[in-house]
Amino acid sequence: MKDTKVYLHKIATVVPEKYYTQKFALKKMKELTAKSLKDRIFLDKVYKGTQIEKRHAVIEDYDKNPEDYTFYPKNKNLKPEPTTEQRNDLYAEKAIELSLKVVRNLFDNSPEFNKDNITHIITVSCTGCMAPGFDFYIVRDLDLPISIHRYHLGFMGCQGAFPAMKLARNICISEPDARVLVVNVEICSVHLQQIRKLDIAIANAIFADGVSAALISSQIDDMKGQKYLLRDFMTSIADDTEDDMAWKIGQTGFLMKLSRHVPNIVKDNISPVMDELFKRSGITQDLIDVWAIHPGGKAILEEAEEILNITKDDLRSSYHVMHQYGNMSSVTIMFVLEHILQDSEQQGKVFAAAFGPGITIEAGLLEKITI
Repeated sequence: MKDTKVYLHKIATVVPEKYYTQKFALKKMKELTAKSLKDRIFLDKVYKGTQIEKRHAVIEDYDKNPEDYTFYPKNKNLKPEPTTEQRNDLYAEKAIELSLKVVRNLFDNSPEFNKDNITHIITVSCTGCMAPGFDFYIVRDLDLPISIHRYHLGFMGCQGAFPAMKLARNICISEPDARVLVVNVEICSVHLQQIRKLDIAIANAIFADGVSAALISSQIDDMKGQKYLLRDFMTSIADDTEDDMAWKIGQTGFLMKLSRHVPNIVKDNISPVMDELFKRSGITQDLIDVWAIHPGGKAILEEAEEILNITKDDLRSSYHVMHQYGNMSSVTIMFVLEHILQDSEQQGKVFAAAFGPGITIEAGLLEKITI
């Protein structure tokens, strides 16, 4: 069973219909939080430095008149800010709605696949909590077998897709007839807060909403077309970084902590993880054809380019997702991998990586193939 090959056959992605340009978001945050010229200059630097063009959000109030608000109090300053309970209620509503939508899309675009063959569901999310989880509604509302094994990976941050893919791979190696559905849901926008702190300002400027669904099995013929062979994975923790990327539950949502050192920590730690993964897999960096780095921010991608000696074009899928969607936490790398699948010019062995609280570095060796 050790030699069993496991495939990520297809990825579907969905974002809320509503989006805001980064130019609009900057203007709105200046209205809400800037009390001085210094504040406005600071926000200009933060938002323009992201190089994000637009982000999608489940909250539709920001460009409406106050009398039309459905989430915030009906006044221009959006206060009092919604409580954590109110935010989580919206998360739960939208997690169910969007997860059902993305899984339906996955099935609709995979007519050759029989959804009744799914044996396991792995769900991933760090932006809210609910019980029963959205996995329950996927099974119930999409008429999947109630005997499906369900697992939830919570609060692992931006790297959460990698433990999900690893778990799916291990399941398929141990149970060759298994078919695993992996669903990532992140509703980051519910945690936007008017707190004048660097960490919160950065979080407000980069995070966004999105969902993904993927089908994984050891049966290469489950689907035709472009897919990934999941070759191997590696993980590590950077020393003394638990305070550089973290969050906790506050009275008005989750409170993010993002230090300015994160890009440098990623730079210092990504190569050792990559080298160990390559050593274990018996390959060298020159054999990598495609790069898929989680676009946690412009600085992270630039540091990755420098330390890995790759170009911006090598990271074109990461930059595309960053520009068009922002940082959707664990969902983001799935958008990047989907974009690579759709790009006929990107073929061959893929090195993928993402970074989360801890700071944890997750890496994967995949191979894009066609059948």
